[in-house]
Amino acid sequence: MIFALLFPLALSASSGIDVNEQSMFSDTTQITDSTSMVQNAVARESGEDKKSLGFSGNVLSVMQSGVTRSYMQKPDVRQSSFGGSVVGDMNLDARLQRGFKAFADLEWSYNTNAAATSQSGGLDSGTSWRMPELFVDANINHKVYFRAGKQVLQWGRCYFFNPTDLVNIDHKTFFQRIGSREGVYGAKIHVPFGTTWNLYGFLDAHDAQRPDSLAAAAKIEWLLGGTEMSAMIWDKGHRDPVYGADVSTRILGLDINGEAALYQTFESKTLAFQGGMPRIETNQKDWEPRVALGLGKSFNVSGIQDRLNTVAEFYYNRPGVAGKHMGLADLIAVAPAGGASTNALAALMSSGFYEPNSYSQHYAAFFATFNRFIRSDITLTFNTIGNLDQQCAILSSGFMYQDINDFNLGFFVYGFAGPQDAEYTLSRQAIQIQLTAQVVF
Repeated sequence: MIFALLFPLALSASSGIDVNEQSMFSDTTQITDSTSMVQNAVARESGEDKKSLGFSGNVLSVMQSGVTRSYMQKPDVRQSSFGGSVVGDMNLDARLQRGFKAFADLEWSYNTNAAATSQSGGLDSGTSWRMPELFVDANINHKVYFRAGKQVLQWGRCYFFNPTDLVNIDHKTFFQRIGSREGVYGAKIHVPFGTTWNLYGFLDAHDAQRPDSLAAAAKIEWLLGGTEMSAMIWDKGHRDPVYGADVSTRILGLDINGEAALYQTFESKTLAFQGGMPRIETNQKDWEPRVALGLGKSFNVSGIQDRLNTVAEFYYNRPGVAGKHMGLADLIAVAPAGGASTNALAALMSSGFYEPNSYSQHYAAFFATFNRFIRSDITLTFNTIGNLDQQCAILSSGFMYQDINDFNLGFFVYGFAGPQDAEYTLSRQAIQIQLTAQVVF
């Protein structure tokens, strides 16, 4: 059913844009799967009594260029854009005795567009740094595990849509991620009961100014045969709680993942105009669900096991807007060739009016990876995401070459299809090409 929805959408939305668009999202964040932190006497005896200091990282260089829809109708260099950036990521992993650990992720970046702004009188030098993650791990007799500091958590079962993830502040992105995910400051506790039951708790101190602005999440996870399930709750002092559940299983070679969140009170923001000036209005809805369902299948091709990997997901966002347009075309129209329009979208996100991939009610996505394409060191990807209510989509395709020396090259093409004033066409981009080069050490 998901394939039947996606295919005609991609065909109808891409009329006038004869291009495959690559939107590969790759997450370079260091995420520790706490479900694997069960008691293991052999591992403790062999490694935890020794101190060690690990160092790793990568340097990624990106060049990208794009053209707007106006350029496709009438070529004009002023309707094009070009930019580049270099991101260096350094990870420091200090492991102490008895399973204690400290981890730091430090990232530097240089952006050519910001540097050009600086040379023309701006204040931004184009160079910046940040610390996506910084935390310490501790445990009590290998029965209770703690992590305190800035961290990225694994929360949610589905590959892309994670309606139950109310913990992380930086969510998955459909495009190739440049740099690491931004962690959230807080404290996590994990109590495993063998491999059958797990209890998790997280105290969220992000942007907390007083004790009543803290948020907390709790989850219980259990294994029943070959099926993993969990139930959870998220709560914050001045807001009603949000309830969630997820499930992961395998039936007839098909990986099935699902998750759902139920908001007791969902607060949404809409943009209205009064006297020609934009104004954000706040609305509240009771008992609103968000549900995601994912189906995954791997295929053997030419005798190579799992050479083709596919994932299809459907997302139902009940509190979303049912309309076919965003109503922001006039507001964004004054923006030149993508740059300012992107800033306008960022401003809408920070104001709470717009949540990427969660504005409308119905979404579908498809991800495919073909390993050993032509050569053993080349991977081909094809991904697409569609807003079914607004009949717009992003299409993506690309190649990734990686040699044995941890050097890789990537070439990706992104295409934005659909009517004007839709979620994936607001930036006014038609095509974007991205070239990446990365060294991992």
